[in-house]
Amino acid sequence: MAAMPAALSTFASDMLKGRMAVVTGGSRGIGSETCLALARSGANVVVGFGQSNEAAASVCREAVACGVHAVALAVDVRRAEDVDRFMAEAEAAAGPVDLLVNCAGTWPAALVHELDDGDWQDALAVNLSGTFHACRAASRSMMARRSGRIVNFSSIAADRGARSGHAHYAAAKGGVQSFTRSLANELGPHGINVNAVAPGMIRTDMTDDALGKHEDAYCRQTALGRIGRPEEVAGAVLFLASPAATYITGQTLHVNGGMWMS
Repeated sequence: MAAMPAALSTFASDMLKGRMAVVTGGSRGIGSETCLALARSGANVVVGFGQSNEAAASVCREAVACGVHAVALAVDVRRAEDVDRFMAEAEAAAGPVDLLVNCAGTWPAALVHELDDGDWQDALAVNLSGTFHACRAASRSMMARRSGRIVNFSSIAADRGARSGHAHYAAAKGGVQSFTRSLANELGPHGINVNAVAPGMIRTDMTDDALGKHEDAYCRQTALGRIGRPEEVAGAVLFLASPAATYITGQTLHVNGGMWMS
């Protein structure tokens, strides 16, 4: 098993032992690092994936090496019925959901004057409606048990606006933040915390092309002068899932190396 990143060592104990976490978009990038961070803290993990079956299986193997149960399940978050099926299979395989992390997302590039209706709708379907579908499905059993945590993924673009031809993505992520606050109000009386994490520019497969062309420019926008790593975002998710965050809900935690200030 690989050495644990220093950013996550604070939460290296079995603080989530016996908990069950569902992570959509868990087969790569931030999602895979989130799955492994949760597994290292003792949580059993359901790795939700869209197309990367082999990558999801690899994440499961690494999670199992941490001494937890892990299973990979396919899901198309755009389709409500498929999300309901996925959540039912997840609970059948690993037990009631204690933590839902909505990492599934897409980051297509297109300027507004070139953006067609299909691309607009798909960006909202994955990034916003997919979050809604998963939250609705998971919240039902959480409400029945009066317990649970939900962490949604927004983006710095939700507050700062897109600057690179991703207005449809920014609009969807803005919706995620508003939805997160509304859902926190609804679920708070049922003992459920709902928060969001908003990354800046993070080095993943999804950002490889943009970084290949403009990495220096992105670095100059951050106070720390570098691009973030997936495990640094996973650490924020782990905090919101931890006992240290029991009185935090309806919040968006920004992880952007100071890009917010540029």
